[in-house]
Amino acid sequence: MPIIMYAQDGGQGTTGRVIAVTDKAAAGAISLGNVQGAGGKISFSTHRTIITRVGLSLAGNYQFLHTLGNDVYIYTFGDRMGQAVFHGISFAQACGAGPSVTGFELLENWYQQNRIAARKKPVKITLGAGLVFDGFVVSLRGDVQDSIHRTVQYELTISLLPPAGK
Repeated sequence: MPIIMYAQDGGQGTTGRVIAVTDKAAAGAISLGNVQGAGGKISFSTHRTIITRVGLSLAGNYQFLHTLGNDVYIYTFGDRMGQAVFHGISFAQACGAGPSVTGFELLENWYQQNRIAARKKPVKITLGAGLVFDGFVVSLRGDVQDSIHRTVQYELTISLLPPAGK
């Protein structure tokens, strides 16, 4: 698992540049989660973007019917679509690199390739060691988190297909 480090400016114009240093002690750590779509997985090495938090919402599709005699009837219709929300940080540039597109621009390009309006196939989501879902990329939100270090905080929302046959 890499450790992300910011470059110190020191008047050199390096503010906002980052480098990933591999930490051998954390090499066996389990990933929070990831999204696989056109253009590969979202990663620091490709998109200068990291995932810092993952949210998951799953629910049944049901209806309760309350009657006059205090009886309650429950109707179930399978599962509703779920939702996975990936939160993270995109960095401006890598250390040693000249002016280039920012990490959020690279992530936005990934979004454009994989959004529901552009891609018929679902993306594949993996949470932890092996919890896998298929879903459709429905939104990307970003805002400048730290103008000094030039980072953008983002939120990527994916609507999940109900599990087949479970």
